[in-house]
Amino acid sequence: MSDKERINLARWGIKHSQVLIYFMVVILVAGTFAFFKLGQRDLSVFAIKTIVVNVKWPGASAEEMSQFVTDPIETKLLEVPWLREVSSFSKPGEAWLIVNIEDFMPNAAIEMKDRAYDIRKKINDIQHRLPEGVQGPFINDEFGDIFSMVYSFNSDDYSFADLKDYAEKARNALVRIESVEKAILYSVQNEKIFVEMDDKRMSALGLDPLQIGMLLQQHNKVQTSGRIEGKQSYYRLSLNDRFQSIDDIKKLPIKLQDNSVIYLENIATISRGYDDPPVFRMRVNGNPSIGLGITMRKGYQLLTLSDEVKATMAEFTEQLPAGVEVVLVSDQPKSVQAQINRFLLKLLIAVFIVLVVCYFSLGFRTGFIVALAIPVVLGLVFVMMSILGIPLTRTSLGALVIALGLLVDDAMIVVELVHVKLEQGWDRLKAATYAYTATSKPMLSGTLIAAVGFLPVYIVDAAPNEILGNLFVVIGVALIASWIVAVLLTPYLSFKLLKVEHQGKQHIQTANVDNSAMYQSGFYNRFRRLIAWCMCHNKTVLGVTALSFVLTIFGMQHVKMEFFPGNDRPEALVDVWFPEGTSYHQMERQIADVERLLDAQDNIENYLTYIGGDSLRVQNDMYIEQPNANYSKIIVIAKNLEARAQIKTLLSDYFATHQPNVRTRVYNLVYGLPFNYPVQYLITGNDAEKLADISEQLKDILRNNPQTRDVHDNRREKRVVVDIKLDLPRVAASGTDPAQLSKTLGVMLNGLPVTQYREGNDHIDVVLRNESENRYNLDRINYLQVPLGNGTTVALSELADISLKFEEGVIWRYNGYRSVIVQSLLEEGVLNFDVVKALKPQIDELRDSLPSGYRVEVFGEVDISREVDTQLAKTMPFMLIAILTLLMFELNSIKKMFLVLMTVPLGLIGVVFILLVLDLSFGLVARLGLLALVGIIIRNSIILMDQIDQDLAAGSSPWNAVLESTVRRARPIILTAVAAIFAMIPLITDYFWGPMAITMMSGLLVATLLTLLVFPTMYVAFFKVKSQ
Repeated sequence: MSDKERINLARWGIKHSQVLIYFMVVILVAGTFAFFKLGQRDLSVFAIKTIVVNVKWPGASAEEMSQFVTDPIETKLLEVPWLREVSSFSKPGEAWLIVNIEDFMPNAAIEMKDRAYDIRKKINDIQHRLPEGVQGPFINDEFGDIFSMVYSFNSDDYSFADLKDYAEKARNALVRIESVEKAILYSVQNEKIFVEMDDKRMSALGLDPLQIGMLLQQHNKVQTSGRIEGKQSYYRLSLNDRFQSIDDIKKLPIKLQDNSVIYLENIATISRGYDDPPVFRMRVNGNPSIGLGITMRKGYQLLTLSDEVKATMAEFTEQLPAGVEVVLVSDQPKSVQAQINRFLLKLLIAVFIVLVVCYFSLGFRTGFIVALAIPVVLGLVFVMMSILGIPLTRTSLGALVIALGLLVDDAMIVVELVHVKLEQGWDRLKAATYAYTATSKPMLSGTLIAAVGFLPVYIVDAAPNEILGNLFVVIGVALIASWIVAVLLTPYLSFKLLKVEHQGKQHIQTANVDNSAMYQSGFYNRFRRLIAWCMCHNKTVLGVTALSFVLTIFGMQHVKMEFFPGNDRPEALVDVWFPEGTSYHQMERQIADVERLLDAQDNIENYLTYIGGDSLRVQNDMYIEQPNANYSKIIVIAKNLEARAQIKTLLSDYFATHQPNVRTRVYNLVYGLPFNYPVQYLITGNDAEKLADISEQLKDILRNNPQTRDVHDNRREKRVVVDIKLDLPRVAASGTDPAQLSKTLGVMLNGLPVTQYREGNDHIDVVLRNESENRYNLDRINYLQVPLGNGTTVALSELADISLKFEEGVIWRYNGYRSVIVQSLLEEGVLNFDVVKALKPQIDELRDSLPSGYRVEVFGEVDISREVDTQLAKTMPFMLIAILTLLMFELNSIKKMFLVLMTVPLGLIGVVFILLVLDLSFGLVARLGLLALVGIIIRNSIILMDQIDQDLAAGSSPWNAVLESTVRRARPIILTAVAAIFAMIPLITDYFWGPMAITMMSGLLVATLLTLLVFPTMYVAFFKVKSQ
């Protein structure tokens, strides 16, 4: 087929230059428009594959909850498809079950809805087998919701009830915004009306507290009173039997045994208040607050949400009275925009660096042609990102920076070849079209192979797909777009702009092999001699290379491993675990001491404390604890990363010296999946005492490692319980029964909601209970008056023996077995993978000594990371087959394909070297960089191989073909490597992409040099090419 008959996109572009220019302008305009319309996030949103089940059984012990409630539910939930694990903890009166779905479940965001349905169905199947009196189970399938913005409402002048009213009005305004999915109130203090009685006075009057409760309930009951049928209409009867005010409650008439009537206020104190003791509170800079959390509707953009919410809240706050403070305490759009802006700056710096490399290495005209490919390619990428719904995130922008050095590669190869041909005296059209004929196919194969290097993270069924899957898409689009630009636009621009002085036009234009003066310079002659030496001494070169690779494999054993890198957000967080059974007021006092410490610091923006529970999830990578009465959380927003480190040190020292009775974890967020402790071991079995013994042995092993600190297990302290042993014959003789006594004690001590006072849209519980001095005095329990069946009362101690004892505070289970988790923090800079590796011999020895039915397993982050690595390993065959297929289509030779594949390990030498020298960790992101290197190395080898084949076809001897092809292809290969390496310089300081940038820079540098020296050496050895 002649040149005219063969399809040549370069020729088409030159002949249809106006169409080409038109599309270039359209792409630039559309790309600019698409860029400003793209959504923005810090990282891609990934599904939190957790559903939480809560169940209550008031009065049950932790053991009873575990045996009769948790166990049957847990056993049934093990039937849920794609289940990873069911962990649970049972406490007196309640239990929480955390259902985790497999991380590698396909289409997780969609499938989680089906898993929630499955869980509801399984629980409905088991519900009839649960004991009488069980409340629930209650299923929270929105545990993974992310609250993009959180406002706080606080005031010194207004009550919690007033703040709640204002917050509800704000919520009602916000839910009308189209981009808002939902808005919820958080840390609302439920209003109560307390009816407090003195049991001694009640006894003197012969009154039963339960009878008072029934009177309140019956008096306020909503029921029909009938109607009168008239001749033309009917008339509904309305009795004034319901409470219309607090005074109505106070004036409730009560009949005494002597038939006299008194009012409730004569025997009880009626007051209005809030949950007492409080269950959970959120405090902002030390001020009790109500939170308003806002989630974004799917398909909308964070910045759009931010603008609309802030506009609505600004209008709303203008209507609030003075003294009510509304603070935006969590602003994810602002944080994301700041992160994206910083990253866009890094992208611009990378673009500038690549332009400088192009100008200085190729000259102004040639550099301009190559540089012009960048905005056109980026325009195409932004258009495709808009079409595919890919937002601007660290992932997508990082992909652009990584691709930046590669996307000018094709343009450099084309313009360099055109430049050489013009220098040889070819006319501009022939030189431009020849570039397509000579390079388009190997460039396309190399481009596709470079993109395929990122394929595993896209096809893996695991969280890395959700977090980093767009990496493959963006880089793939960028590289394919760069090839299109290189074969269409670059030849046209070269045709128009390149002007090169040439010599001997008649002679050189007919030559088939490049022999221009540029390859006869001092540099090229020295480089030619170096390559020739390597080819002549191929055994020595290959031996040194093999030895380097063996040393690399050995060195790899000493490289530190991690999962995801740290986070550069400014928050410092503290988990605070108080001893089991600690009262809310004691926790509040100790947290207040911490707040006073924080108030004295000038390097923080603000801080939030949560007493009795955790915060709303404002980031995917936040670990959220389940509601727990002895847990508190502190979030400090520092002014910068240096301040964050100072705050962490300050808080760690403070808790160690001033509050040693609490267990704390001071930390900052990390990217990726959330975990609470870096090192965790799971122990499972059936006997609690045996589990405790194994746990102690395991903790001793961890404590003996100098890199661990705060080694403990998740068992809680035993709780003190008041043991009331009823004298059942005496109880029966008194005319009462245990159930009646239990209910009476509950009313007098905990309080019993007996009815609801309706006010506006609120339903306020009316709670009957004993006076505070009787409730808070443990010694008073012996003399607590309980009513009998004959209308009299006796002290509780006359019906029972009362003593104190200890009981289990929490019972943990895992997949149907009792469990204990031993966990540890690590010294600064220590990685959990290294510690787990060092502990393995001792842990294995402990495993061998365990009785049948007991297991010790690595748990948490290390376990999940290993599973992710396993899933990634399963995708490697697909990547390998794709690469081999592309190589076969390009090379059409199995021998050549194997030769190209033999260059792949060259990149690992540079990667391991830099990791060991700089003492860096080889995390998941860095591993992706290594995979990307595979594609780049193969790409360079293909280009060299194709040039050798062209020279052989032109009649060159094998030795000269290998030698001269390496010399001529050295310049574009080195330039593209330099461009790629320098383009990644801005990423070095990035917490997320830094490890990958360093990995690729070092690996690419070493691999490029070794490819140019070792590949021709391998070629002559592999094909037995004789030296000339």
